[in-house]
Amino acid sequence: MADEDRIRKRFPVFDCDAHINDPDEIWSEYVEPQYRDVVRRAYWKDAHQTVLNGRTVVIGGASSDFPGYNPICIAGPQMTKQIARRLQQAPLTPEQKRYLEQRGAYEPRARLREMDLMGIDQVMIIPTMMVANFPFVESVEGAAAFARAYNNWARDYCAAAPERLFPAGWLPLQSVHDTCRELERVAAMGFRAALIRPIDARGRYPSFIFPSFTGGTPTATMDRVFRTFEETGLVLGMHTFPATNPDLGAAARLPTPPANMMSPGELIGRAGEMLTGGRMVDIQTLSFVFEAVTWLGQVLLSGMLDLYPKLRMAVFESNATWLPSLLEHWDRLFRLYRNERALKTDRLPSEAFREQCFIAFESDEVPVFRQWEFFA
Repeated sequence: MADEDRIRKRFPVFDCDAHINDPDEIWSEYVEPQYRDVVRRAYWKDAHQTVLNGRTVVIGGASSDFPGYNPICIAGPQMTKQIARRLQQAPLTPEQKRYLEQRGAYEPRARLREMDLMGIDQVMIIPTMMVANFPFVESVEGAAAFARAYNNWARDYCAAAPERLFPAGWLPLQSVHDTCRELERVAAMGFRAALIRPIDARGRYPSFIFPSFTGGTPTATMDRVFRTFEETGLVLGMHTFPATNPDLGAAARLPTPPANMMSPGELIGRAGEMLTGGRMVDIQTLSFVFEAVTWLGQVLLSGMLDLYPKLRMAVFESNATWLPSLLEHWDRLFRLYRNERALKTDRLPSEAFREQCFIAFESDEVPVFRQWEFFA
């Protein structure tokens, strides 16, 4: 693209939440041949469908998964949330749906052109439906093999412009050992960050650092994972998502769904969507924030970050307007219950956050700009 076609501005723009649409080639070209069968039984996507654990068909990102346009591919130049919402309510032909799809969701060269048109200098590439589905993979071996495949694909995608495209690593949290190995591997490949979703999928909430959380087994705790983040220098990226358990399939929409909940955002659907006429958009808009608030609150109030002083943590796609008021609230609670926590720390939650954490914000999140002194 010629320089005169680019947006002119006086400040850098970094998009730390640049989603791609988990292309089929991750499975068809990047899964190691000796692991294809085990990955097929764990989490497999092709042109026809996406299957979790060899039995449950889930939304994987194909255009056929959505009644209207493909929302994973629609973001791009001149596309606003208002236009996207209006298009969502409009009957579209197959040709119109294809026209709306931005090729940058799976092609790096197209992504670079879109970035130029939008005035974005650099992006961090993040998967999409993997964030929803992968935490529920049951096969430890399959999870590790697929994580390698995705990270190798992300490396090659970003190689098209390594000074502008940055991959975020995906981790096989089904195994602490495999997670640490993958952290070391992606760090050696030049990755700057790796992602964890803060939910209790398969009984493995990411703050479970003590043996009491894992039936008395020290090697199964997340302590080693956080220490590997410190050793490699990778940023721990907490990426939230709408709270659904894909492995439940249709059972998740029963009037009385299975009892176990894995995300604080899941209660939104159970309290409203199926019973009181609520909408999927309620989960879409609130679950991101609820997962982030729950994770960040217990991490900061517990003093957990004092155990990992070199750890840097970022919260992605969860808005930021709520942060100032909750940090103030957590500081008051911290002082009130100072002597009633297992980990002793003198740092207030707000101090720990400023020293070790970052948070992303939406470009149209007006209250953040009004509180620029706090976020600067």
